[in-house]
Amino acid sequence: MPEYHHPDYQSLVREMREYHFPIPIRRTPIITELPSPAMFNLVHILTGMRRCGKTFHLFQLINDLLDSGVPRDRIFYFNFADERLQPMPTDALDQIVTEFWRQCPESRQAGTYLFLDEVQEAKHWQGFCQRLAEHETVTLVITGSSSKLSSEEISTNFRGRSYSHEVLPLSFREYCDFHRIDAPDEGADSFSPQTVTAMESAFDRYLIDGGFPGVQSLPAAGRIDMLQSYMRDVVARDIAERLGRGDIVLANQIALFALRNTGCEMSVSKLTAQLEQVGYKLYWNKARRILDLLEQAFLCYEVNEYTTSLKPDSTTVPKIYAEDPGLVYAVSRANQQDIGKRLETAVYLELRRRQAGRRTDFITSLTLPTAKQEKVDFLVGDALGAEPYSAMQVTVNMDSPKTRAREITALGQAMKRMPGIESTIITLRESGTADAGNGIIRILPAWQWALRR
Repeated sequence: MPEYHHPDYQSLVREMREYHFPIPIRRTPIITELPSPAMFNLVHILTGMRRCGKTFHLFQLINDLLDSGVPRDRIFYFNFADERLQPMPTDALDQIVTEFWRQCPESRQAGTYLFLDEVQEAKHWQGFCQRLAEHETVTLVITGSSSKLSSEEISTNFRGRSYSHEVLPLSFREYCDFHRIDAPDEGADSFSPQTVTAMESAFDRYLIDGGFPGVQSLPAAGRIDMLQSYMRDVVARDIAERLGRGDIVLANQIALFALRNTGCEMSVSKLTAQLEQVGYKLYWNKARRILDLLEQAFLCYEVNEYTTSLKPDSTTVPKIYAEDPGLVYAVSRANQQDIGKRLETAVYLELRRRQAGRRTDFITSLTLPTAKQEKVDFLVGDALGAEPYSAMQVTVNMDSPKTRAREITALGQAMKRMPGIESTIITLRESGTADAGNGIIRILPAWQWALRR
């Protein structure tokens, strides 16, 4: 039998107690206010794709606590991806936290802020976190990148005892902060010509660089290589753990297909047929399973068609959106670069940030029941919550009269069928208004819309 591995818990904990937390470039807080330590606090869970910035969100929370006067020994951070724990004993979580309280017994009595990073690497993490939250005076924040911390897993294992927060790559405002670009205030509505050109240039770069924090300082070639490795890492580590390593090549192909087709309808049948043509043996159910796993690993998202029916329409085809426009740029062939789809992806991700905490179908697409079946890119609202709707079109420009007519007509038809909705067209450069006959449509450049809340 293999010898039981005994990590040096005492030195590992002492090392983290002496760790000097980095002071990251400040991002919009995902958790606006942490509760004081208490029994039966909700477990706060930061989820999101690998490398999107979850750990530095923890550091931001920790630095805020230190700045507010919380003693250092009442705060404990540990990353369970530490290779010195491998092969990880089944009781590693309990040993690490118990050792901290052994070294800082007053923290257990006064209440502890616990930050457990990549907690899914440890066995039985769900039961441990639940027991800790119910029996100890703690504020517990955990992170994870794996599909083990998908919304499905969280709802199954915590049953109302947790609060999940999705971390996305940098927003455009955060991108400006990272690059020390002086962006206008949120409420600004008039801009100098210098500001306009500076923001247009920054947003153009944002659609190429994307928002993953770790690639922002890399040259173009290094950024592309790194982003491609992020995709491969998701497949190799998050998808393979559910699917099996024998299907990694196939999963990589489906991941590439999904990312390169961001902003497009994703038909599983067409995907299956295309992969079969190039020699892959693939059934519909397996393709559907891999797409579900990619979404659970936060690599891409499906947006369903708007419906008022409680029964889903199995004939509609959802649209798919990538986790980041820079990721799309990095994996797309040179002759397949589509700035319009990356722009639409950036708008979707910003909508997703703004609608955090809403129902999952708060953002939908809309096909109008007209002879031409005009399409609206995004319909935002919640019928069950009596929320007002807004309709949005995204297009690079409307220089072509045909394009202008298409975008305005679709929104005009939506306004006719949904009186009172707010309608917006987002472009790269244009601003102004348009009269659709059934109401006025705002036209906003993407950079300006992205800086608003």
